[in-house]
Amino acid sequence: MPVYPSVRDHAVALCERAGYDVTVRPERSLDGPPALADPTADAVGLVEPSEPRLVAIEPLTEADIGPAGLVPRFADALREDRDCLFVVPSTEDTGTTLTQVVATVLGEPACVAADEPDGRQFYKGPDRVPLSDGSYACARAPASDLQWREVRVDEGRPRLELSVGTEIVAVFEHVDALAAPERHAFQYAYRRAEDGRFEVTEGDEVVERFPGPTAMRRGGYAPVPMPIVPEHLFPRGPTPPGGPSASPTAARIS
Repeated sequence: MPVYPSVRDHAVALCERAGYDVTVRPERSLDGPPALADPTADAVGLVEPSEPRLVAIEPLTEADIGPAGLVPRFADALREDRDCLFVVPSTEDTGTTLTQVVATVLGEPACVAADEPDGRQFYKGPDRVPLSDGSYACARAPASDLQWREVRVDEGRPRLELSVGTEIVAVFEHVDALAAPERHAFQYAYRRAEDGRFEVTEGDEVVERFPGPTAMRRGGYAPVPMPIVPEHLFPRGPTPPGGPSASPTAARIS
């Protein structure tokens, strides 16, 4: 993950001023946050002043500042019983906007695009949708046009729909049905063939072949992203017991 060293260093200084001992992890490390702040006996909590906890420091680039970059990091921090300090680079043009994006994604409704009486609208996550035959779901539409949402049709659980505009391209009984979708749930799927090329299939028939994922997207087929469903990431919901201390802190660094 690319890190702006100056942004990380400002976050480290902020935590040290609040009485934390900070450990900066190697830049090439892919496991865990770039830095961890451990409260000392004199620490003042960044979220709940009287209850300082371990803080995951997460410097963000502009590419990270969206649901797919934010929510998994937030979920990792909460699973480890940590507070989370997101820090964004500040420029005259974008600093405030980037901080607002963080606050919008992680604010109410937490980690979902919308929460309405008929169901939720979900953000698209970083993961693809794997299918029962070993392939991955794709759609003949730009990824930006794909929308996951719940639709309430009776007193039971809302069904889950994937749509492109007004066209519904996949339907599931509910969000948990995405745990093991069958191949027939989607019209199109793709897989890597033995020669390394990407094959797009419709049913059992190969309809297109591409040298790689970029060419596949340019050819009109986008991998279907897994929706970000809060209860799949947060076993007790996006705000676990502990009240305000479970919340993230977003900081803009000049």
